[in-house]
Amino acid sequence: MFYMTQRVQWGDILIWVRVATTFNLMYQEIKKELSKENLTVPQLEIIGCLAPSKGLSLNELADRLLVTGGNVTGLIDRLERDGYVLRERNEKDRRIINAKLTPKGKEIWQMIMPHYQACIARLLVGLTVEEKKELSRLLKKVILHIRKKDTDWCETEEPH
Repeated sequence: MFYMTQRVQWGDILIWVRVATTFNLMYQEIKKELSKENLTVPQLEIIGCLAPSKGLSLNELADRLLVTGGNVTGLIDRLERDGYVLRERNEKDRRIINAKLTPKGKEIWQMIMPHYQACIARLLVGLTVEEKKELSRLLKKVILHIRKKDTDWCETEEPH
């Protein structure tokens, strides 16, 4: 547990608040855009993971999306019901269930990607190309640092 007796770095907390606020604001705008096609952000994330592949296991999808297997199963259920995804048993290991896009799933991906990209471009219009590159570089650095840490890093290290 992070001890409140340690010196609080308000600049670090402000960064977290700004990242979280930015994510939430962007998420809501993207959610609004996707709702026009009766899709959710998590459904688009799954379609996006499957689009460049010949299929992925449900466990691999969960790992890539940082969600539980149960969450992926529910999303795949809805995408399969709507005809975007097909579920099949892995040929080498029948215990593994793979998901792949149907022609309809590939079609929605091709149709929605330009709208999705335009939506994100509108949300980032206030940044120059160089600022976008720098923001991307810094966020990637934070992501890589967090992924290298032990799960209990908040408990064992003092903030910098």
